[in-house]
Amino acid sequence: MKDKNAEKRYTYDLKIMEKERESEELHIQERQLKQSLENFEQDITRSFQTLTAIEDELNRRNHGSSGFSETEQKRRYIAQVISTQQETQDLQFKRLNQKLEDERENLLKERNDLAWD
Repeated sequence: MKDKNAEKRYTYDLKIMEKERESEELHIQERQLKQSLENFEQDITRSFQTLTAIEDELNRRNHGSSGFSETEQKRRYIAQVISTQQETQDLQFKRLNQKLEDERENLLKERNDLAWD
Protein backbone atom coordinates (compact mmCIF):
# COMPACT_ATOMS: atom_id res chain seq x y z
CA MET A 1 0.00 0.00 0.00
CA LYS A 2 1.45 3.34 -1.09
CA ASP A 3 0.92 6.65 0.70
CA LYS A 4 -0.85 8.86 -1.86
CA ASN A 5 0.33 12.08 -0.16
CA ALA A 6 3.98 11.13 0.36
CA GLU A 7 5.10 13.35 -2.51
CA LYS A 8 3.07 16.32 -1.27
CA ARG A 9 4.41 15.76 2.24
CA TYR A 10 7.96 15.72 0.87
CA THR A 11 7.30 18.99 -1.01
CA TYR A 12 6.02 20.58 2.21
CA ASP A 13 9.09 19.31 4.06
CA LEU A 14 11.31 21.05 1.50
CA LYS A 15 9.34 24.29 1.82
CA ILE A 16 9.51 24.11 5.62
CA MET A 17 13.28 23.54 5.51
CA GLU A 18 13.59 26.55 3.18
CA LYS A 19 11.71 28.76 5.66
CA GLU A 20 13.98 27.52 8.45
CA ARG A 21 17.04 28.30 6.31
CA GLU A 22 15.69 31.80 5.58
CA SER A 23 15.09 32.32 9.27
CA GLU A 24 18.65 31.28 10.13
CA GLU A 25 20.04 33.61 7.46
CA LEU A 26 17.94 36.43 8.86
CA HIS A 27 19.36 35.79 12.36
CA ILE A 28 22.89 35.87 10.93
CA GLN A 29 22.19 39.15 9.15
CA GLU A 30 20.69 40.58 12.31
CA ARG A 31 23.78 39.68 14.36
CA GLN A 32 26.10 41.11 11.69
CA LEU A 33 24.16 44.35 11.43
CA LYS A 34 23.99 44.67 15.21
CA GLN A 35 27.76 44.14 15.44
CA SER A 36 28.41 46.72 12.72
CA LEU A 37 26.27 49.28 14.50
CA GLU A 38 28.01 48.57 17.81
CA ASN A 39 31.41 48.99 16.14
CA PHE A 40 30.26 52.26 14.59
CA GLU A 41 29.01 53.47 17.95
CA GLN A 42 32.37 52.65 19.57
CA ASP A 43 34.26 54.49 16.81
CA ILE A 44 32.02 57.54 17.15
CA THR A 45 32.40 57.51 20.94
CA ARG A 46 36.19 57.46 20.64
CA SER A 47 36.08 60.29 18.11
CA PHE A 48 33.90 62.43 20.34
CA GLN A 49 36.16 61.75 23.31
CA THR A 50 39.09 63.01 21.25
CA LEU A 51 37.15 66.10 20.16
CA THR A 52 36.11 66.80 23.74
CA ALA A 53 39.71 66.54 24.92
CA ILE A 54 40.80 68.97 22.18
CA GLU A 55 37.98 71.33 23.07
CA ASP A 56 38.90 71.20 26.77
CA GLU A 57 42.55 71.87 25.95
CA LEU A 58 41.64 74.88 23.79
CA ASN A 59 39.42 76.27 26.55
CA ARG A 60 42.22 75.77 29.10
CA ARG A 61 44.76 77.54 26.89
CA ASN A 62 42.40 80.43 26.29
CA HIS A 63 41.58 80.61 29.99
CA GLY A 64 37.97 80.23 29.07
CA SER A 65 35.35 77.77 29.91
CA SER A 66 32.43 77.31 27.66
CA GLY A 67 29.32 76.13 29.44
CA PHE A 68 27.92 75.14 26.08
CA SER A 69 29.73 72.32 24.38
CA GLU A 70 28.92 72.00 20.72
CA THR A 71 30.81 68.71 20.67
CA GLU A 72 28.65 67.33 23.49
CA GLN A 73 25.47 68.40 21.72
CA LYS A 74 26.60 66.62 18.56
CA ARG A 75 27.56 63.52 20.55
CA ARG A 76 24.11 63.37 22.11
CA TYR A 77 22.45 63.81 18.73
CA ILE A 78 24.51 61.01 17.16
CA ALA A 79 23.83 58.74 20.16
CA GLN A 80 20.10 59.36 19.71
CA VAL A 81 20.30 58.61 15.97
CA ILE A 82 22.15 55.34 16.69
CA SER A 83 19.63 54.36 19.37
CA THR A 84 16.71 55.07 17.04
CA GLN A 85 18.38 53.04 14.29
CA GLN A 86 18.86 50.10 16.66
CA GLU A 87 15.22 50.20 17.73
CA THR A 88 14.04 50.39 14.11
CA GLN A 89 16.25 47.46 13.12
CA ASP A 90 15.05 45.38 16.07
CA LEU A 91 11.43 46.03 15.12
CA GLN A 92 12.02 45.18 11.44
CA PHE A 93 13.83 41.96 12.30
CA LYS A 94 11.06 40.95 14.71
CA ARG A 95 8.47 41.52 11.99
CA LEU A 96 10.44 39.54 9.42
CA ASN A 97 11.06 36.71 11.90
CA GLN A 98 7.38 36.59 12.78
CA LYS A 99 6.40 36.51 9.09
CA LEU A 100 8.77 33.60 8.42
CA GLU A 101 7.56 31.76 11.50
CA ASP A 102 3.91 32.24 10.48
CA GLU A 103 4.67 30.94 6.97
CA ARG A 104 6.50 27.93 8.41
CA GLU A 105 3.65 27.16 10.80
CA ASN A 106 1.13 27.36 7.94
CA LEU A 107 3.21 24.93 5.91
CA LEU A 108 3.42 22.57 8.88
CA LYS A 109 -0.34 22.72 9.36
CA GLU A 110 -0.99 22.08 5.66
CA ARG A 111 1.44 19.16 5.66
CA ASN A 112 -0.04 17.72 8.84
CA ASP A 113 -3.57 18.03 7.40
CA LEU A 114 -2.69 15.65 4.55
CA ALA A 115 -4.33 12.27 4.89
CA TRP A 116 -2.21 9.17 5.43
CA ASP A 117 -3.76 7.00 2.73
